[in-house]
This record gives sequence, structure tokens and C-alpha cells, in this order.
Amino acid sequence: MSNIELFQKFAKATNKPITTDLKQAVVYTRVSSKEQADKNLSLDFQKKTIVEYAKRSGTEVLAYFGGTYESAKTDGRKEFQRMLEFIRKNKGRVSHILVYTLDRFSRTGGGAIKLAQDLRDKYGVTVFAVTQPTDTTNVSGVFQQNIQFLFSEFDNQLRKQRAVAGMKEKFEKGIWCLKPPMGYDVVKVNGERKITVNKTGQHLKKAFQWKLHGVKNDEIVERLQALGVTMYKQKLSQILSNPFYCGIIVNKMLNGKLVKGTHPRIVSEDEFLAVNNIRKSANKYGVPHRDEIEELPLKVFMRCEYCNSGYTGYIVKKKNIYYYKCRTKGCGCNKNAKALNNIFIDFLNEYSIHPDLIEPLYKEMGKKFEGLNEVNNTQSKQLKEQLASLQEKIDNLEEGYFILKQVSEETYKKFMGRYGAEKAKILEALEDCGKDCSNLSEYYISALRFSMKLPTVWASSPVSVKEKIQETLFPNGVSYNHEKEAFRTEKVNEVFIDVARLTGLSRDKKTGQLMVTPELSSQVGETGFEPATPWSQTRCATGLRYSPITCLFTD
Repeated sequence: MSNIELFQKFAKATNKPITTDLKQAVVYTRVSSKEQADKNLSLDFQKKTIVEYAKRSGTEVLAYFGGTYESAKTDGRKEFQRMLEFIRKNKGRVSHILVYTLDRFSRTGGGAIKLAQDLRDKYGVTVFAVTQPTDTTNVSGVFQQNIQFLFSEFDNQLRKQRAVAGMKEKFEKGIWCLKPPMGYDVVKVNGERKITVNKTGQHLKKAFQWKLHGVKNDEIVERLQALGVTMYKQKLSQILSNPFYCGIIVNKMLNGKLVKGTHPRIVSEDEFLAVNNIRKSANKYGVPHRDEIEELPLKVFMRCEYCNSGYTGYIVKKKNIYYYKCRTKGCGCNKNAKALNNIFIDFLNEYSIHPDLIEPLYKEMGKKFEGLNEVNNTQSKQLKEQLASLQEKIDNLEEGYFILKQVSEETYKKFMGRYGAEKAKILEALEDCGKDCSNLSEYYISALRFSMKLPTVWASSPVSVKEKIQETLFPNGVSYNHEKEAFRTEKVNEVFIDVARLTGLSRDKKTGQLMVTPELSSQVGETGFEPATPWSQTRCATGLRYSPITCLFTD
């Protein structure tokens, strides 16, 4: 009989790592949220329990991983992947992954089972939960561990189901329970969660108004950035199309249903729809909304008097002639762009002042500034009194809490939060009252001088400057009656209202010659320009703004 050992070269061996008595482990700890960290399953508690087990069992700990907040719904966690990479690089050195419970390792169910099997077969590494000891060297132990993985996933799905049901119920009641979009903050008022509009939200409110007035997206982005709001065109598009800002909740959990929210809105429903109608129609015509075409400076800025729809523009290529066109189907207003631009120049003439009227108008406005300054001083005094009274309350509250120990922490935080918000508003109002407007007189006289050459400057300027002039003079745009070939506007910059009024009063209707009216006679006799008393809010009263457009108001 032959010796069996002679056949050894024909033997086949398993590719699995050889099991040894090696006891070298890595430790993985995690929590999925800060709330969990505050309970008895904290990171420190997990690590302490695992280390005590390692000492008792004589297991050497090679490295620690986790120690942070990571969700186990997927296995793409940063610390988790770092641990697996360590095991791959140290193949043969690591025998165990020590965790507090198996759901700390993973909650992916079948994914966790496959991962644990790969670790055993390829690297000889066993996942071991110190509070759920299972011998995975036999099939029954592996089966038991797999069941625990599946139960972890099942528990995860149950939690998700309950959370989704709770969120859906809140959405249906108009309560937004997720993180609100840009422009809103979540605050706690008497323990109740509230959504409030923050400073950025106030600026976004302006963005909706600018869009309604025909301002282009690029310009809106620039204006928001100048106000300190981080913005780009894609983000602006998302904001303008999000009905949350007009108080309406939309979410996949509502399955197509719309719900009016309880949160504050920054724009009305009608305004939101109007903005999105502008966005929808912007690229449906021959001229994209965002393009600047020299021949069409009134595009979008001008509206149809009959249907209140903005005008777009197009070119007849064969004739190389541009036309304005009302966006409303069937309105029937197509107007040669050059002819309509000339009509607008005639309209601007109404806001062009005669040189002899500059001084009396400036004198008249100086009196208005002085009156406004008196109001400003009164307001400033009242605000300072309110601030002093509020500071006394704050001092008393701090003394009661820190020194006399008569006020509880809860009461202190409640009232200090309220007082702090009130103080911030008063300080902001005081800052507005105290802003330096010493150059307001210069801006005003420059605006009047600019008015002298208004039609000429508009006609000779590039389209970007034309648009800035239009927006400064007519903040709400203009409407056009194509039958009467006339322009009309609801709002005019305060300076130019007076120009139009006095120019109309001072011209003979038959001859068009300049006439000195009784209203102006008392001012004409005075000589020189007396600077008006500056007041911060006269910027709003006159419509003058400290913006790049003011560079036009110069000689």
C-alpha cells in the first residue's frame, strides 16, 4: 500500500484566512445624533464598556475609530470607511471589530450581513458586539448575528415610518418641521418652535419686488451681494420658484397637495405668481429676458396699459428693424422700437427742468429737509429714552439672577432673549437716524442739474445706463397706451415729481415759453444756494439713493 503523504501535492486548500487565536482588535463607536449622545449610549460610555471587555478578554486594541455623530442608515460614513481602510492595509493583523451593540456597526440589514461575511472570509475579521456576545465561528452563531442585523434595520425602518407619519401630519396642518429655506430662522419661544424672517429674508423680499419691476437676475444677484447676501443665479432661481416664500407648503410627503403654512411669508401669493409668470415668459420670445439689446431699453420695464403685461421685443431680420411687442396673446400691440423710444424721450422732457428753476426748487426742498430734520430729532430722542428704560430692565434682571439669586435661569433666559431683541431693534433705528447725510444737498442739486439734460443723456447712453436711469426715475416702471401713444407711471422719484410739477406750472401752454409763476416768485429773488439741513431719512423721502446711479447726477 502506498504512503498517503506522497499525494500531498494534489491537495487543495481553502482561500479563507487561517483562523488563529490572534486577539487584536479595532474599536468603533458612534451615535447618530446629539440627542443620543446626551443619553446613556454616549460615545464615552460605549468606549469605556468596550475597553473594559478588551482587558478582561486579553484583546489588544490597535486603533479607535468613530467617536462622532454618524448615521448607520448607509455604510458610507467617513470614520466607518477609515476603519475598513485600516483593516485592508493591515490584513492579517486585525482579528475583531469591537462595537457596543451590532446596530452601532450598521443598520443596513442585508448590506451589514454581506459586509460582515466579506470581513470574515477575506480578512479573517469578526464583528463582535460586547453587549451581544455571539460566536460566529459556527453557522448558528453567524445566523444569530444576521438576525440581529436584520432587526436593527427593521427598527430603523419603524423609526423612519413613525417620523415620516409625524412630519406628514405637521405638514398637513401647515407646520414646516424641516430646516426652513434661506431667509428664515428657527427660534424657541416659550419652548415652542417658531419660524421667523431674518435680515436675509428682508433682502430676499426686495429681490421679489425687483423682479416684479423688471430687474434682471444678474442685476438682482449683484444687488443682493452688495447687501451682504451670498447669492448666485441658480440659487436665486430656486428662491423665486419656491412657494414657501408666499406662505405655501409643498413637499413630496403631501403627494401633490398644497397647504397654506403657518410661517410668515415675505411676498404675497399674487406677487409670487406674477414673478413666476415673468420668469416663465422670459425666454419664450425672440429676445431673452436677461439680454441687453441696445435697441430695446424699455423691454420688460414697460407694461401694456390694457393688460398690464410687460413688453418683450423681437427683430425682423429681413428689414433689420426691432419691434416692441406686448406679451399678452391677441393684445395686438407691435410698435417700431425706434419710434417708441422717441416717444419715451418726449415723455422724459416732462421731467427735464429749465436752468432758471433749479435754484427756487432747491430752496423749496431745503425747507422740507429742515422739517424732516425736526421729526428725526424727535424720533432720536424717543428712541434714546426707550433704550435707557430697557437697559434699566436688563440691569435689574442681571442683578436678580447673578447677584441676588432671585431669578431662575429659565426666567433669565426668557426675558434676556426678549430684551436683547428689543435692544437690537432700537439700536438699529438709532443708527438709521444718525447716519451721515451731509452730502445730501450736493446729491440733490446734482440731480436737478442732471434733469436739465435728462432726455439727451438717456438717448446717448448705452442700454445698461438707460435702464438705471429708468429705474431711478420710475421705480415701478411705466405703462404704455398704444392707441394714444402715451406713457403713464404710478410712481416717480420725488425729486423729479417736483421738476414735472414746476416745469408744468412755469410754461405757457400755447407758446411753451418759460413763465415765472406766483408759486415760484418768492424763491427767485434769493441768491446763492443755502445747504439744507441733512437728515438720514430724506434719502427715502426724495428717492435719492447712494448707489452707482448717482454718478450720473454730475456736471
